Amino acid sequence: MKNLIISVIIISLWSCTGNQKKSNPISPPKIDIEKELAGIEDLRSNFVLALKEGRYEDMGKWVTTDAKTIRAGGPDFDEMFALGNERGMFPYDSIIMMPTETQIMNDSMAYDWGSSKTYYTNKDGEKVELRNSFLVILKKVDGEWKLHREVGSSVIE
Repeated sequence: MKNLIISVIIISLWSCTGNQKKSNPISPPKIDIEKELAGIEDLRSNFVLALKEGRYEDMGKWVTTDAKTIRAGGPDFDEMFALGNERGMFPYDSIIMMPTETQIMNDSMAYDWGSSKTYYTNKDGEKVELRNSFLVILKKVDGEWKLHREVGSSVIE
């Protein structure tokens, strides 16, 4: 009986660790970080240029169809959004974006964090500069980076 128990234990251990095929883990696709960062810079440049040129109808090219944004708040931003309401999601005349950190998370998601200077024309025809900080989540759609989520804050830290 004692020999039977020892034999069963040895066979059990051997069957657990024995002739198992080792599988190769699937490695994620290689990401060309420089290429992806250049694509994000292209997105940023095209977006800024379209705003500056007043091509608001083109903004959809650089935004996902289900984009969500939380805008910066405060009375100055409230005034800008009220005056630019007919322009849609981006009611300003121009913007200068100063990213502090851009991180490629995987082959289809990235984020951009930094601050910006937003310019608009107030009701008296004067140019107004507003500063804010932002966190943008970018999503790659059909090989192109697009703005997917944005959180803006009038507080800059």
